[in-house]
Amino acid sequence: MPQPLQLAASRPSAVSLRLARVVTEISAPTVLVGILLLLQPLLTPGVTWLQGVMAAVFTVGLPFAGILWLKQRGSVTDHHVGVRTQRAPILAASAVSMGIGALVLILLDAPAAMFGEIGGVFIGMMLCLAANLVWKLSVHSAVAAYVGLALLAPIPAVGAGLALLLASATGWSRVKIGDHTPTQVLAGHIAGCLAFATALLLP
Repeated sequence: MPQPLQLAASRPSAVSLRLARVVTEISAPTVLVGILLLLQPLLTPGVTWLQGVMAAVFTVGLPFAGILWLKQRGSVTDHHVGVRTQRAPILAASAVSMGIGALVLILLDAPAAMFGEIGGVFIGMMLCLAANLVWKLSVHSAVAAYVGLALLAPIPAVGAGLALLLASATGWSRVKIGDHTPTQVLAGHIAGCLAFATALLLP
């Protein structure tokens, strides 16, 4: 039977683990990218709500629905696709879905800046795909870094700090629950920052 001191010592660890799981779900790539794209009508002049919704549907909605279907069939272990070897086909299929979404946005006459945002997400996805062919990079951390910079960095004074907080909290959660090492999280952050920097060169 556990002693009172042992119970007291284990309680903070259990609480932090639950918190880490909550942070991991809130900062999941589907959630963060979905928020970024749905907010484009407020962030990018000329983008309509229909265009923002279509971008979110093809960039994260349909790919995530596919992941849930594969999980139900037993083809992937979990909705975060924690096994590295299962990630490449899913990332590739997501890229195809994004391409179809881009065609839809062309038909909807979306402004060039909208394609620049989607292009940044696509570049980040390709970086993660290339890395995950040989190594398990943290996609959560890559997306948190990218979305944090895209959404928060432009805010005067506090934006960069908030972006860093989002990326750090996400990385901590991935290490805490044992899905990634600190090195894999750092590599994800670097990939996200590179994708954001490259996106700045797009229209």
